[in-house]
Amino acid sequence: MLAWQGWQLSIPPTWNPVKIEGDYDQGTMLVADMTTAKLGIRWRTASKRGKPDAWAKQVFTDEISSSASEEANDVALDGDWRVSRLYEDPDPPGRDLWIGWSQASGRVIEIVYHVKHREPTFSRDILPTIADTPNDQQTPWSVFDFSFRTPAGLRLQWYKLNAGDLSLAFSTTRGRQRVVLRQIGPATLAISRQSLERWLFTQQYAVRKMYRPPSTSLPTDVIVGDTSFTGLHADMPRRRRLFWAGSLIASRQVLIGVVDTGRNRLLIGQGESEAVLRQILASVGLSEDASVIGTAGESEISEVD
Repeated sequence: MLAWQGWQLSIPPTWNPVKIEGDYDQGTMLVADMTTAKLGIRWRTASKRGKPDAWAKQVFTDEISSSASEEANDVALDGDWRVSRLYEDPDPPGRDLWIGWSQASGRVIEIVYHVKHREPTFSRDILPTIADTPNDQQTPWSVFDFSFRTPAGLRLQWYKLNAGDLSLAFSTTRGRQRVVLRQIGPATLAISRQSLERWLFTQQYAVRKMYRPPSTSLPTDVIVGDTSFTGLHADMPRRRRLFWAGSLIASRQVLIGVVDTGRNRLLIGQGESEAVLRQILASVGLSEDASVIGTAGESEISEVD
């Protein structure tokens, strides 16, 4: 399962993102295997005054050819798609193009499939799994082997997708709630380099100018997916010299670290709200299965400190 900025679809396990740009409102992603590009995905907020049929015709003309709009077929998919239309190149190698207009988010999504020879991989296995999520509901994220769900109200702020070390940071619109989630793997190698407590200590460097480093870390039970593990918990209180900041800077930062032995991954969560951190950690790994990615109940966080 590949899920990013609210949309999601299933791809073969040998395909991975190689380039990502943009935010929830608009962006692009290039997906490739070890040899060549496979999918190009583009999303953007649709014009409220746009006419779906005229817009779809223009997209096919711009991306493929003027005849493509006449040869494209409507495709019935699960979800509330105002437009769902597919053009399949009759003489590959070439490009198949699907365009959709989602009522759920008000966004236009385009997927280009680079096809070498005519086969049903895209239309049969990938396209039926496409789904979209409104920005006022929980958002699934799944990239490489890191999957989780964030509560409504959090937007992606930055990310680092390094080999074996993935970090994604989220915040509310006004930046009053911030969450950083990090996955390091394999955990056996990470723990052999330094202890879990040391990993928590290094994680707090980015905010130590505003928060005092924890004097110690305490054991705590952490639920990851559907399994409970014993991890570490640490509090970082705001430095006294920042008393004037009031509601601009949260009064504390919480660190939670745990070794997910089932997935052989080290997980670290950092943020102002311990409840939000635990909620996100409890969803790790659940979104890797397309059948459960959208089954969680709604939840959201507020802008309060």
